Amino acid sequence: MKHIFVFLQFLCITVLSYFGDVLAFDILIVVQVLALILGIWAIRSVGENNWSVYPVPNEGSTISTLGAYRYVRHPMYLALLLFFTVVAFRANGPFSWTVYGVLWITLVTKILVEEHKIVQKHTEYTPYKRVTKKRLIPFVW
Repeated sequence: MKHIFVFLQFLCITVLSYFGDVLAFDILIVVQVLALILGIWAIRSVGENNWSVYPVPNEGSTISTLGAYRYVRHPMYLALLLFFTVVAFRANGPFSWTVYGVLWITLVTKILVEEHKIVQKHTEYTPYKRVTKKRLIPFVW
């Protein structure tokens, strides 16, 4: 199952990248730069053994509550969605928006599965969820 999530995620990213302008020097590049900064901040905040494309915790992983993880529980997914929102806007067609919707559904489902697995492995995740209440979008969800 974990391979399906990763396959769908990367398939959507590939399709959006092919049909949309990944990088164009327009006003929307500001959002993409902010998304890249958020992604780098999240990667630096997560810690050595806590990063994986699969929705399962690594052996010896810990819970990160620092940096970007103080505001949302999945800032890397947020950065990815922000970056590719711009790509979908640039492609601006029903096909690109459908693929972007599949990316959203894939990542939201992946988050739910990942959190279920993390709670099973790390008892400290439940108190962390009480402090960092939002999964993906600050003040929303």
